[in-house]
Amino acid sequence: MPEESPAARPWYRALRRPLASLAVGASVAAAIVAIVSAIAMYAIHSSTDVMSSSPTAMGVAATIVGACVIILVLLGVGLRTRSSWRKSLIALVGFTAAALAIWSALEVVDLYESRDSLVFVDSTGTTVLTAVALVSAIAAAVLGLAAVTFARDVSKRVAFSAFLAVALLTTLPTYRSIQDHRADVWQPDLTTRATTPAPVPDDIGAVRYRVPMGDGDQIPRVYAAGNGFIIDTRNGLTAYDGVTGEKRWHAGGFGTSGRLLVVHRDPDDTAGIVVLFLYGGIVAFDGSSGEVLWRREYSRGGEVTAATGSIDALGVVVFTADAPEIDNSRTRLHSLDPSTGEERWNDLIDCSNPTLDPGTPGQFSYRCGGEPAVIDAHTGDFTDMPGEYAPDAGSDVYVVSDPRPQQDPTESDVTWVVSPDGSVIDEIPGTYPMSEARDGMLLVYGGADTWLLRDYRNHRSTTLPLRIETRYGLDTIDTIWLNRRLVVTTRYEYPQRLQMVDPARPVDIQVSAESPCPQDEGLRELYGVAGAVIAQCGNSYIAGLVPPHS
Repeated sequence: MPEESPAARPWYRALRRPLASLAVGASVAAAIVAIVSAIAMYAIHSSTDVMSSSPTAMGVAATIVGACVIILVLLGVGLRTRSSWRKSLIALVGFTAAALAIWSALEVVDLYESRDSLVFVDSTGTTVLTAVALVSAIAAAVLGLAAVTFARDVSKRVAFSAFLAVALLTTLPTYRSIQDHRADVWQPDLTTRATTPAPVPDDIGAVRYRVPMGDGDQIPRVYAAGNGFIIDTRNGLTAYDGVTGEKRWHAGGFGTSGRLLVVHRDPDDTAGIVVLFLYGGIVAFDGSSGEVLWRREYSRGGEVTAATGSIDALGVVVFTADAPEIDNSRTRLHSLDPSTGEERWNDLIDCSNPTLDPGTPGQFSYRCGGEPAVIDAHTGDFTDMPGEYAPDAGSDVYVVSDPRPQQDPTESDVTWVVSPDGSVIDEIPGTYPMSEARDGMLLVYGGADTWLLRDYRNHRSTTLPLRIETRYGLDTIDTIWLNRRLVVTTRYEYPQRLQMVDPARPVDIQVSAESPCPQDEGLRELYGVAGAVIAQCGNSYIAGLVPPHS
């Protein structure tokens, strides 16, 4: 059959060589960009940023695709005849590149859908380089497969020009995108130098300062943390010094927060870690300085339905509606290391909105419809607890009881003191618990204005000469521990007496005569913080009661 003359060839046949040359150069450039971007991503990734999908895995996939494309071009382009082994190797490498390119496309979609949360959880621009690596890998796979299929005669000049053009057009915008991302990364507005917090006082002083709580639409929440306390208005956090009432650090501009927890690295960590739950991610601050310690993205499309924390424990429940249903559940319980945000373990659970509460060091409590339990934050082991309701954690034990009704307790109302391993170590019949268990001591109410200080380690009770108004209900009575001393007050009494119980001298009750809040505001909550006792007066301000020696 006579060879077809150039003039007789269709016009599109004349474009085959330059287009194939463009595909060769562009595919090699895209492959190299994918590999270099993956390496750069690994180099700049911060260990304090934890993503829901591993950037390392995506970088490895992009690198493999890039390497496969380069091998494809070397093996298959420019050869008019191919041996059988070469064809088999080309098919294997091409299939690998195509499969990983499809997976990369799905990951790119996930990255795009989570773009709004990346300003909170990616501080270095890792996701920008990850996206560039994946997109470049996809482009390299498509162009490389096309080049191997159609390229038989390649113009080196055209291929090299395409290589340079793609490399330049990719590198410069990528650099600019990383700089723009870093400029937009969310950071606290004000931070300070971390200092050792003052100890929680042993006594109650006079009102030294008053801190306004703000006048926003949300009811402010107060937390003992850092060098004093934190006021959370749902759209901003402000930390104050407990001794002076001066502002230490502030974080805002994050929209509306979901919830806030104060956790601790270990029993000696007095400043603690402030954990803020935002849209799509979690940000943890040092309680003293306000510096960001770690950032974590939870599963994309997921919603945090419960969270709790204590000493060396942080539990988070995430429900993901579009996740594949496994064992009739799309809900996972994650246990995180409070110091780093790294995941210790995760497990499927049966209900999407369980009850999580703080536990003793290294534990948190869990209830999902059935009997309550406590969970080891390190191993995930469950320990069943007695009773029907979530236990209240103390310093070293749990307190279990039924909800307090309005009437006095009867003999059927029992307060149980339970060790972290689930064994009952003390029972106090005919009582309601009224305080946190602290170092062997617990305040209980026995009815008929009878107040008992229970030594649950030695099973002894001491009657206290407390004068407390109970007609408004036991739920209006507040108790806080100041080291080993217990403060008792009631919200609706005026003037508000702060009565202090010293377990070493239980019959000698000290009474503070000064009311921390005016009558028209009323005491909403009392807290023992570093250097002071603070009283929340309505939703208006915080009164700081500071002993003279602080």
